[in-house]
Amino acid sequence: MPRCRICTSNDEAALIEHLAEKLWDSRIERLEGPWAWKDAGATWQAAFREMAVAARQALTMD
Repeated sequence: MPRCRICTSNDEAALIEHLAEKLWDSRIERLEGPWAWKDAGATWQAAFREMAVAARQALTMD
């Protein structure tokens, strides 16, 4: 059984980066086809990192 990455991560920054990239991949595919996270640009990356923080908080709050 896979382990929960959110629950077991010791590196908050890496977790947020991973989550932001996965959120990006899931959205951009529907709009414009494949567009790599590394090519998203600073503005888009910052926005998706903020969404990743919000998603993590929503998933871990009591």
